[in-house]
Amino acid sequence: VPRLQTCFVLFLGHACAVNGLIALLFNLRCGMCLLGKKMDNGAVPLWSYLLFAGFHLPTWLYTRLHHMKDRRFRVAVATEVEPGWWVGGRYAADLGKNWAGTVDLTCEFPEGCATSTERYLLLRCWDGVPPLPAELEQAAVFALDARALGDVMVHCAHGRGRSTTVMCACLVKAGVHDTWEAAFDAIKSRRSVCKLNRAMRAALAAWQAEYVNQNPTCPAELIPTFVVEKHSSPLLFHLVRRVQATLKGLILGGSKQK
Repeated sequence: VPRLQTCFVLFLGHACAVNGLIALLFNLRCGMCLLGKKMDNGAVPLWSYLLFAGFHLPTWLYTRLHHMKDRRFRVAVATEVEPGWWVGGRYAADLGKNWAGTVDLTCEFPEGCATSTERYLLLRCWDGVPPLPAELEQAAVFALDARALGDVMVHCAHGRGRSTTVMCACLVKAGVHDTWEAAFDAIKSRRSVCKLNRAMRAALAAWQAEYVNQNPTCPAELIPTFVVEKHSSPLLFHLVRRVQATLKGLILGGSKQK
């Protein structure tokens, strides 16, 4: 019994330290790579579960209970907010659909749609923390390219905030709505649990000001996009993303000078 008590106390101390660190990183909006989630296939390595057990365990438990609550109140694991555009949570794979593209906004869960999506983009974000404006643009261009081949899934943990933020940018980039505000209203009308916090609204406003309002002569189709298949190596993934970012900067920079 004393040993069990000691182990329990040590685990609680570990959990407090780990969650304190993550809370600090959350407020600083950095360190999303800490958990080691892989960019190419969304897998979370075993060492992450062992090293950060004090974070993974309660996070998994909370999300599972939240999922059970959603089922009780008939909140779908994912919703088609516009034809071919889906917003959902980490259990979106339960739909059993195949996706032309998946945008994953979690850093804390393995990708459930890894075996059912042709193309995969991971933007690691803490819960409640939106992607940067440049990342919103990256996701929107990726999703628009994938949408030409089929349905697109954009998901976070619960299908509320992070996924809604990115979907707003996607729908504007696709020309379905003129502004992120209009896109959000449309998403909200079809998935009532969707919401945006202050940081998410600010990120969308900054994205719209930089990539929509300031570049009317530089449509999405002029920006070169390179889609990395889900089985590509991590080295190839990062190399392609770096080349894409460089070319995009040259094109956008040239359009601004005009």
